[in-house]
Amino acid sequence: MRIEFLIAAALAVGATFFVVIVAIGLFINKLVEVRQTRNREKLYQLYSGMFADLLMQPVEAMSGNQSRGSVLDQYEDLIAPVKNGLEWSTPARKKLHRGVIRRILIDFANDLAGDSMDRLLYFFYSLEFVKDELELLQSNKWWVRARAARDLGLLRAKKATTALTIALEDEHPDVRNEAMQSLIKLVGVVALGTILKSAKNISQWTSLELSLIVKESEEEAFPYLVQALGYSDQSVVLFTIEMLAETGFVTAVAPLMQVVKTYPNVLVRAKAAEALGRLGDQRAETLLHELLKNPYPQLRASATRALERIGSPDSTPLLLERMQSGPVAERLSAARAMARSGESGLQKLREAAEGTDTLQNGIALHVLEEVEGVEVP
Repeated sequence: MRIEFLIAAALAVGATFFVVIVAIGLFINKLVEVRQTRNREKLYQLYSGMFADLLMQPVEAMSGNQSRGSVLDQYEDLIAPVKNGLEWSTPARKKLHRGVIRRILIDFANDLAGDSMDRLLYFFYSLEFVKDELELLQSNKWWVRARAARDLGLLRAKKATTALTIALEDEHPDVRNEAMQSLIKLVGVVALGTILKSAKNISQWTSLELSLIVKESEEEAFPYLVQALGYSDQSVVLFTIEMLAETGFVTAVAPLMQVVKTYPNVLVRAKAAEALGRLGDQRAETLLHELLKNPYPQLRASATRALERIGSPDSTPLLLERMQSGPVAERLSAARAMARSGESGLQKLREAAEGTDTLQNGIALHVLEEVEGVEVP
């Protein structure tokens, strides 16, 4: 028993000693982190003032017989003292100072333009920070990759175009989104073709970001949107259909009709049919008439809603057939489309309102009340 007691006591002492050592280690580590944070804050303030001066210092204007290289030589003269100071630093000190300087230049990039921005970009390249950001783009931490993708675009690092294109395939959506935004900044709307081709399972957030890009350059984006109608990823095709409908270009009618006819997914075809209605072009009318007899209810409903927007008298007979059979929602949509088709459609609705079919009578009266203010008995 005494031996067992001694063993237990020894284990307890050992465990207590271990806990104390771990606690001391954590405490020391915390002190080191606090000290490093304070050092970084001091360095940030120091270098912020220094680089603010470097970015604003006047340089000799380029004359007619001078090359762009002469201005860059002046930029190099400005940054040379900083580079020399880093060169003579210890590896740990150099890493700390470079990290602070890189963060400052990235922060400044949000507020600069013109010559000052050109100078900042030169500093960023000269200090080999673009290389650093490209390495960070390979990090195993997604948030590091996302920040690097964002910063490379912010700093207009065209050298990163290939790496950012590869990042469009990243496993994390935030990285893909930042890469997308940066590519647009670097190469313009032409990047939209690559982005749409690489995109998979577009999220709501990515869809919103892409829609802003499209709306900023609608005409330039149009060819890439049309091309994307043939891609296999349904989320890309659905997004493209929505954008083509929003832009209102009637030149999208023909490619959208092709989607309605040939795309293998019914949901996508139905979305394209609705887009044809939003464009309001009567060239799609014959195709929409055919869809009114399609066995898929999604296609019939989409065609009816599309015809409601187009509002053609030629659609009245077929719409009347749809109002007389099928689900209530579909019949109601057909009645509304008839009301939009002109006087002939309204007359058919008035006749239906006086008929003996209770459901058809109710639908007709409801729609007439909407469009003419007729009171339902």
